[in-house]
Amino acid sequence: MKKVKRWLNMMTLGQTGELKKLAVWIFFDSFVASIPVTIMLLAIYCLLIPIAQPGVDLPLTQLWIMCGVLLVQFIAYNFIRQKTYIDFCVGFAGTIKDSRIRMGEHLRRLSMGFYNGRDAGDLSTVLLRDYSEIENLSQQILPQIVTVLIRFALMLVMLTAFDWRMMLSVFIVIPLALPFAFLSYRRMNDAGADFQYSQQETSSRILEYVGGIQTLKAFHMAGKHFEALKYALNRQRNAAIHMETGAAAPVSMLGRFVLNGGIALVMLAGGICLTGGTLEPYYYIFFLVLTLTIYDPVLILFTFIADFARTTRSGQRIEALFRERPLPEPSESQQPAGLEITFDHVSFSYGAAEVLHDISLTFPEKSVTALVGPSGSGKSTITRLAARFWDAGQGEIRLGGVPLKHMRTDDLLSYISVVFQDVYLFHDSIEGNIRMGKPDATHEEIIEAAKAAACHDFIMALPDGYQTIVGEGGSTLSGGEKQRISIARAILKDAPIILLDEATASLDPRNEVLIQQAISALVEEKTVIVIAHRLQSICNADNIIVLEKGHLAEQGTHAQLLDKNGLYARLWHEQNQAEQWQLR
Repeated sequence: MKKVKRWLNMMTLGQTGELKKLAVWIFFDSFVASIPVTIMLLAIYCLLIPIAQPGVDLPLTQLWIMCGVLLVQFIAYNFIRQKTYIDFCVGFAGTIKDSRIRMGEHLRRLSMGFYNGRDAGDLSTVLLRDYSEIENLSQQILPQIVTVLIRFALMLVMLTAFDWRMMLSVFIVIPLALPFAFLSYRRMNDAGADFQYSQQETSSRILEYVGGIQTLKAFHMAGKHFEALKYALNRQRNAAIHMETGAAAPVSMLGRFVLNGGIALVMLAGGICLTGGTLEPYYYIFFLVLTLTIYDPVLILFTFIADFARTTRSGQRIEALFRERPLPEPSESQQPAGLEITFDHVSFSYGAAEVLHDISLTFPEKSVTALVGPSGSGKSTITRLAARFWDAGQGEIRLGGVPLKHMRTDDLLSYISVVFQDVYLFHDSIEGNIRMGKPDATHEEIIEAAKAAACHDFIMALPDGYQTIVGEGGSTLSGGEKQRISIARAILKDAPIILLDEATASLDPRNEVLIQQAISALVEEKTVIVIAHRLQSICNADNIIVLEKGHLAEQGTHAQLLDKNGLYARLWHEQNQAEQWQLR
């Protein structure tokens, strides 16, 4: 019983109360829906009376009454069906919508570590396909199942009232058929897991192929990667065929064979009772007709097995996402006394791999601090921890003396603007993408931010100006243009803390100059943490922190670090030599 309750709770996304509210209406729906079958059987009985009892007239009055009952049933059934199904569908449509919103809020609170370990195709499958499966079950299948079960119970009572021996002959095969249904469900559930995995793989391959088609063509690898996509599509097709035909079909056919044997058993038992004089002929006909109806619910159960298996897997995946623990939020958010950021003996790991080890740093208020070091030294991790994309494994991070864990995430991020190296623009207008920095900004404020970020001129040169749609990810713009729009967004937000993650990397000299000008406007009178691959760009930083393999190697000004002749000096000389390189 606990498993049934858990399954219902999963399939209704925790809204079993909605199902309970409609249970009474579903009962009436099933009861009224059974009336035509009952009337038909009674009509057969009335028509057989003159045959069974010669000289007795046909009971026309009773037949007219039955016609009137059918008319009332038609009117009542339309009302009840509308109340049951329309309200049910509308109610669960709202439930699905609310659950998707809750899922969106839940995903928003999860740490970046969660997304680093998840595939985009997997998440899109859960949010789109899995929810659609649940929606189909809750709106279409579940009401039908409840209806046929109630109808099944009503038929059982009716048969028992007529003749208990014939009732046993009808129902004796059902316990024999149900094990085949459960076995079929288990096999379908296992096959469904493989099918969903193949769907996830296919979705990931499609995203990878479409997103990387330019690179694939450039390296003449489009054909090879298409083979990988074709393999994933074939695997999905084979998994679907196996699920529908190979996994449960043989077992389901055996169950249907057992039920068909039940019809033969009713015919045999009725014939014996009829010849023995213990069963009236019209009762025999009654049971033959009703037997075909009584097996319908069980046959429907076999039909829905594939849907049960699919939706169970979908429900489990949705539940698994909801079980992911978000970053804890304090009941009350403390306000920082200043804008100084402090790392106090902070260590952090991605899984088993330690990225930062016992880091103690201070980023003073209204100062520029640069993070440098070889790739993988932990530079980006420090900026992510400062924005609380993750929580530190050990130690404590504070803003203005307040531990980040004692601040709500939204409150913390209101103090911070982040400019990433890899800029993502949404499929919206340029104005809409810039406005993300300040949702209530006026058009004039957006223009001023764009001018400060040195992107106003190229925006006005576009066909629709600020209303130009940039495409998914900003696909219609160059890297430098996207970067400047990102900086304009940060300027518009006007947060007192700026995190710059190699914002000028991989840009041509012209764009680099423009973006450096934009950054200068952005960081004025701000607390700045900047990651730079070009050491020349951070020579004037108030403090330069050098990291190596997750450890603090050294820190100081540009001149002080050169005098130490340590890692920074070595990186400086190597970079100068690299800039003098030329193709021969």
